[in-house]
Parts: sequence; structure tokens; C-alpha cells
Amino acid sequence: MLAAGIVMSFMIGISAALAASDYPTRYIDVVIPYGPGGSTDSVIRLYKDKVEKILGQPIVVIYKPGAAGVTAGEHVRQSKPDGYTIFMSSDAALVTSILVKKASFTLDDFAPICTLTTTTTYLCVKKDSPYKTMVDFIQAAKTKKLTYTTSSAFDTGHIVVEAISRQAGFKAIPIPGGGGAKAMTAVLGGHVVMSGVAATGMESQLRVLATVNPTRTEAYPDVPTLKELGFPSLAWGTYFTLWAPKGTPKEIIDKLHGAFSNALDNNKAEMINRTKAINHIPKVLSPKETLETATAKYNTFKKMYTEMKVPTLKK
Repeated sequence: MLAAGIVMSFMIGISAALAASDYPTRYIDVVIPYGPGGSTDSVIRLYKDKVEKILGQPIVVIYKPGAAGVTAGEHVRQSKPDGYTIFMSSDAALVTSILVKKASFTLDDFAPICTLTTTTTYLCVKKDSPYKTMVDFIQAAKTKKLTYTTSSAFDTGHIVVEAISRQAGFKAIPIPGGGGAKAMTAVLGGHVVMSGVAATGMESQLRVLATVNPTRTEAYPDVPTLKELGFPSLAWGTYFTLWAPKGTPKEIIDKLHGAFSNALDNNKAEMINRTKAINHIPKVLSPKETLETATAKYNTFKKMYTEMKVPTLKK
């Protein structure tokens, strides 16, 4: 009986190794947690055609919005760990799904593949808004209830504005936007006063008041960071990342990481130029580095959610 079990395990291992060596033999689904047109969609399409040529198989973008990333993440978690269904999300959105959206999954349920780009969150108002600076917005918010929108509840934009309001002494009204593109559109249409979302490119149609970044961005060199404005704890970038279901063979993870890394290395000038339109910077980190950035974001966000006393915070 023991011998049979050993033989069976050996055969399964051989089968997995052969599958990994042949990978991929068909199309690959990349599942994203929002609809078309937002940051996540733009980033995967930046790499899509180039990676298809390297791997010799098509990449199919699957849109699964819902529950602020939980729907898409759960779909991938339950998928076979064979490299044909992978999850794309910003590290911030993934962490939010785990910490406050009652997701059944954790970071341990996924195998990190790589990062694709890094960007920042922009705080924006309409170009004809009476608020010329972030200080203007803060001063007005102390005397009247101002609205702002973000990609989803408890995401980066939400906790950033909440942290600012606690320190500066005001209370703004958060309105989840259902993705970055919708959030920006809500400001453009005058439905809310300010947006706080990762770069989509649409911020060029708005007035940018501040960035959530350690340093000023190349796209808006005259716009101050929140750190400069007296909020030193609010200084981090956002990575857009790829994940596979836990148990995906290392050979497959390495092949995927290599394909995206080579796509950038072989087309760096073009991809840097293309990402300027959405204010992202292409950057492919290793699986180990990807996990490290997500874990750091997890720890930072958990601390801030605890301070906010988020009722759904995972213990």
C-alpha cells in the first residue's frame, strides 16, 4: 500500500513536470477585478501582444468585477494550478479584498508571478473647481461636507483621504466608484468633488491636487506629494501584479515571469512611452520581490484599517 502510494506520488510529479515543460499549449486567461477601460485593463494590454508572441499562445482578458476584487480573486483561487488562469490586481486592491471584503482567500492562496507597472494615487478635482490646491480642499472640507470617490470602499484612495481628514480635522463623504475609470468620470461629470484613484490617464482631464507617492511624479512635477503637505505616513506607490493559484508549478511561474520580463526588456523604450499616457512606469519584479511588496502593503493597510476601526477587518 505504501509502495503504491509512493509510485502514485512519483507519477503525479512526473506528469506535473511534463505539463510544465510543455506549457503553454493553449490560451491563458488573465482575470481582472474590474470592467474594461480602467488602469488594470490598460496595464495588461500593454504587455498582452508581446507576451503572446513569446509564449506562442493567446492571452484572454476576463473581466470579473464584483465585491471589490473578491469575485475575481475567488474565481482564480478555485482554478486549477496549471498556469492557464491567473489573477491581475493592484497590490492595494488585493490586500483590501483580503483584509476588509470578507474574502475567503489570503495571500498564501496565490503564487506570485511578477509586477507589471508601478504608479501612484492621484487626488483630483474638476479643472473649473474652486479648489486650486489640496490645502483649499482641506479648508473647505472643515466647513462643509465634500464628497470624494475612489475605485472601491477601503481602497488606497479611501484610506488616504480618511487619514488626511483625521489629521486635519474634517469629514468628507466617500462614494465608491466601481473602478478607476468610473471614479474619474464621476468627477468629470460633477457628481462628486474629488477622486482618489490610481492613475488611469484620465487625470490629465482634471486638476491634480496631490499625489500619494514618496517623490513627485514625472507627469506632474509641480504637484506636491502628501508627504510634502505634512502627511509623511502617506507615501507609497502602487504595483500592478500577477498571481497564480497556489500550487502552480515553479517552472510555470518562472516561464510566465520570464515572458513578461523579456517583453519589457525587449521593448523598454516603447513601453515606457506608452505608459506615460496612463502615468504608470513599467517594472517587472521577481516572484519573491512581488510577494515582499504585497506583504509590506498588507502590513501597512492593516495598521491603517485598525486605526479606522473598520468593522469588517479580518483579524
